[in-house]
Amino acid sequence: MFIAHRGLVKKGVVENTLPAFLNAIKSNKYAGFELDVYTSKDKVFVVHHDPIVNGKFIWKQTYKELRKSGIIKLVDVLKLSTDKIILIDIKDINLDITKFTKLLNKYKDKNIYVTSFFNSVIKKFKNPTFKVGILNFVLNSTSEYNYDFIGILYDIATTHMINSLKDLNIEVFIYAISKKDKYIFNDVYYIVDFI
Repeated sequence: MFIAHRGLVKKGVVENTLPAFLNAIKSNKYAGFELDVYTSKDKVFVVHHDPIVNGKFIWKQTYKELRKSGIIKLVDVLKLSTDKIILIDIKDINLDITKFTKLLNKYKDKNIYVTSFFNSVIKKFKNPTFKVGILNFVLNSTSEYNYDFIGILYDIATTHMINSLKDLNIEVFIYAISKKDKYIFNDVYYIVDFI
């Protein structure tokens, strides 16, 4: 099953926007969509991939400033009517986990997965009502497997690695980087499609 990376981008539709997420929701190809989260200066969870907008770090700008550049709030994404997966990638190492968890817990009816490259962020979650995992298993290797899922880059994934994780009841997301990736892993749960 495919997950639309930063939403389903089509002509005139920008990534990490409500139209991109709505395209993924409407598409039969996708089981969900992925998005990226930072915190603004005024402590609003915002959806954007890069840490810099208009030459300034996101965390040094208010949401009012960011909104002028088309940046949306996470809460607006959570309000979308869907039962598809919402895969949230935390890009902000200083994200307020308590506040973030309270927000997500309001949407228990949603199929939410939360991940990050930062193990230190993910380890802060205590008894969430949503699924929690890490990205890039090789760089974040650990002997503790207290995760619901793990995201692995296509180029470093192996069948042995995937099967070992499945034996531990851990869902596997493969991040396919380009159109050349042939999705040879039939035994993964989801493929995050960058196309």
